[in-house]
Order: sequence, then C-alpha cells, then structure tokens
Amino acid sequence: MSSSTIPIIPDLQGKRVLVTGGSAGIGKAAAFAFDANGCSVAVLGRRLERLDAVASQLKHGVSIVADLTKEDDMNRAVKEAIEKLGGLDILVNNGGAVTEEMMGKDEAAFITALELHVTGNLTLIRAAEEELIRNKGAVVNISSGASIIPRKENVAYGVAKAAQDKLTKDLAFEFAPKGVRVNSILPAVIDTEAIASAAERGGVPKETLLAKLAPHHAMNRTGEPDEVAAPIVFLASDAASFITGVNLLVDGGATLGYWFNRSSFLE
Repeated sequence: MSSSTIPIIPDLQGKRVLVTGGSAGIGKAAAFAFDANGCSVAVLGRRLERLDAVASQLKHGVSIVADLTKEDDMNRAVKEAIEKLGGLDILVNNGGAVTEEMMGKDEAAFITALELHVTGNLTLIRAAEEELIRNKGAVVNISSGASIIPRKENVAYGVAKAAQDKLTKDLAFEFAPKGVRVNSILPAVIDTEAIASAAERGGVPKETLLAKLAPHHAMNRTGEPDEVAAPIVFLASDAASFITGVNLLVDGGATLGYWFNRSSFLE
C-alpha cells in the first residue's frame, strides 16, 4: 500500500477494528490502513493461513475464522473480536463475493446473494450493536457500483448490493440518535484477487482484463485496493463525524454513464 494514499487521522489511534474479508483485496488494504493509524485490527475470513499472513504484518493484528453465511459463526466472531481486541469501535463489512451460485437468474441465485451481502451484514451489525453504541462507533459497508449500473449478467449480485445500500441508509437512520454512524462505499473495478480469478476463468492475463475494463471508467483506468481503503478510514473516523447514511461512490467515474458517452452522437 502506498503510504501517500493513507490518511493519518489522530482520533483513530487506539481504536479497535473488525474487518471482514480481511485476508485479501480491499479488506487487506483496509487492515493495513487502520494499522498505520495505530488501530488494533481483527481480520476475519474463512482461511486461517491467509488471515495469519496478514495479521502477522500488523502491529496489533489478530485472526478470526468465520463463515459469513452462518449466523452462529458471525455472532461468535463478533464476540471473539471484542474479547481479543478489548472492545470494538469500528466494523468494516467487506466480506462478499460473486459465486457460481449467484450467476443464475433463478430464485436460488438471488437468495444466495442476499444472504451473503444483506442478511449477513445485518447479522454482524446486530451482533456488534451493543458494543458499537457503547463506544459511539462506526460501520462501513463495502457495496459495489453494480448496485447502480444495470447489467445482463450477475443480476442477483447487483440486486443484493442495491439492497445493501438501502440497508445502510435504514440502519444509519436507526443508529444516528445512538451515536453510531453507518456508511457504505461503492467501488467499481479494483485490481484485486477477484479480478485475477476472473481473468484466469476467462483464459486471459489479468493485465489484459484490466485494460479491457479501464475504458468503462471516466478516468480510463481501474482502481487499486488502497484507493478504497483510504475513504474507508475516513468514513470510520471523526473526520467524518457529521456523515452518516452515505453510499459513497469510489468508482473512477464508472457510474457517470461514460461507457455510453465515449463518443459524440454526431460522429
């Protein structure tokens, strides 16, 4: 992660943070960004070896293994994070994926996507609710530009992310009087392991896929994980103390309709 992109915000010093999906991509970048701000960070995921590889590089990092599709796992994970960190101030709901089960257009695809990205987020937030209220904490949900842009494929994923954005606003409204802020970030294409996997499935180098996707962004490039981690840190901090219920686009202009307006209608 480039040190120049990490906002250093004094009030974050000593905060206790739980980052789901923390072993790779945006979650990993967020863990390092909070670590650079003097936070204690718990990274949550399904693979202990990968989590430990991240946690071992943090000054105050711990690993928590849990499955975000299992309610008991999530309740136990939040309790474990509070015990290991000595409390919880910030929850980053980054865990998510586009799986084969979500690729269909039947009911099962939508249920699978909603369970991971909507009810899963809600379960974690409810499990952490009492602790977050006690500490006047913050929640940052990681959504997607797919919640805004219509697509022929991955429809279930996009619908689930749109529902996640609405959940963010509803929970922000509920928790605002209790001193807890809830916001979300909507990235576009970010150079993560998920892109590498997609390129592998398509039989092309990752760089080729990124180059193909770049023109779909007004900035004519894809993003880096630390470019998402920076606004995550900002929204979690007191620098954003009067911001709640925001679905913040971090998308290089991808949702500006640039794909539609790349050339003049008169040409």
